Amino acid sequence: MLQLRRALTLVGLVLTVAGSAHGRNAHEDFVTWADFSHVESVASSMDRVYFVTTAGILRYDKMRSQWEDPMTGSRGIDHRDIRRAWVDEFDDHLVAETSTGLYEYDELFDRWYAIEELPEYDRQQSHPRPSPTMHAPLGSTYSNDGQIIDNVGRVFPLSDVLDDRSGTLWLGTWGYGPASAGSASEMIEIMPYGLLQDRVNAIALIDNEVWASGAVVTNGRSGITAFDPEQNSFEHVESGLLPDFPAVDVNCLAGDDRWIYVGTPQGLLYLDRSTHRVARTYSRRSGLPDDNVISLAAVGDSLFVGTAWGVGLLTNDGDSLRTVGASRFAGATIYDLLITGGELWIASSNGAYRLNLGSGKLQYLRDPAAMLTGDVFDIEASDDDLWFASRDGVLRLDRGTGDTETFDMILPDRELHAIGANETILAAGSAQGLMLIYHDDERRTRRLFTTDDGLPSNRIFSLAIDGDFIWIGSSAGLTRFWWNDPDRID
Repeated sequence: MLQLRRALTLVGLVLTVAGSAHGRNAHEDFVTWADFSHVESVASSMDRVYFVTTAGILRYDKMRSQWEDPMTGSRGIDHRDIRRAWVDEFDDHLVAETSTGLYEYDELFDRWYAIEELPEYDRQQSHPRPSPTMHAPLGSTYSNDGQIIDNVGRVFPLSDVLDDRSGTLWLGTWGYGPASAGSASEMIEIMPYGLLQDRVNAIALIDNEVWASGAVVTNGRSGITAFDPEQNSFEHVESGLLPDFPAVDVNCLAGDDRWIYVGTPQGLLYLDRSTHRVARTYSRRSGLPDDNVISLAAVGDSLFVGTAWGVGLLTNDGDSLRTVGASRFAGATIYDLLITGGELWIASSNGAYRLNLGSGKLQYLRDPAAMLTGDVFDIEASDDDLWFASRDGVLRLDRGTGDTETFDMILPDRELHAIGANETILAAGSAQGLMLIYHDDERRTRRLFTTDDGLPSNRIFSLAIDGDFIWIGSSAGLTRFWWNDPDRID
């Protein structure tokens, strides 16, 4: 069967090269980063190390000391069900074992195919038991039975050890992710990669980095993840280790060159970007309208804070705090805030508003379709347009002419969680997946993307458009979607 599959693959290659065009499946345009902290096993070729985690396979380039994109978008396999992997010396044959059997990866078609038996691998490698004399990372201790114990007493066992005879031991940990150690020094070095937690409620694009966080839904690690897509590297700001940053849900994020602003159900945190320590906290006792911080917008030395009970304004680097529109927003939930063109746009449970930052004039927005009279959940800007997400769909407002256009999402229970827009597309995330509407097309062509197309989950909570890509926060991680792939066959 393996020879037959290879023959079919060769035929497919010939047809692809001979054809006038090569179309791409939607799966190839999705890459997902998730909580990769639980490593099942480790495999290695001459050039790469493969860490099999409970959220998919990670690939590390040993020659360049750099991570490659995770193998989380290919078809034909359940990435969260992979238990073990084998690879030959030159990466020609990668085989994974799941609860349903063996699968071999076809890099050309980015797809896994079922196979009946494991190929023979003549490799000079071994999987020794964890050494009792290893040295833990700074701030942790190591027990002689193969466990890392951190400074708050949490235990992270070594789940696999691979000696590839290169002078480096490649380690899998259960809860702390991939690691390595010198064969001689036995000094363990954690290799942080992926998110601290799967659920992503908040995404913020700050200085070419993607900051992400969300709800604490497990007993594992939690906090904020900073991802540098260009370097494919991660930094973690873990919560629950110190009193100033408890293990609490994160509702929203914003930032500038000094601070990352963190909105939580227990108040607002000022996270110092240089030290990754919480330097300031604000709550209702400090003067915020409410403890539950749901939205944020920063401009200059001012930070507007949307809460479950109105809008607060922090100025002079947090030294001054007052309430905005106290009578208008008393008791109103502030779902989103957007600053553009010298104006603050407010999405609330009482409708949409515009605040002129120069004059302080607050204006209630009315539209012909009456879509903005109730709950307005999200506001986005693109060129001269503003986009408002409500229970009845999305409304586009031309700021120059005042003209409006409505887009019906046709969603059960009206569960529209987030939107994003640019000059070409409107993206809408819901509990049913990601809807793209090409609003520059007279036909208003639309396409719904779901787990069948490569999303890790249909429950989408946050979106951020970044050029040709959309960053998607869902219940199963942070996904980068190449929405503008010219070769995708829809």
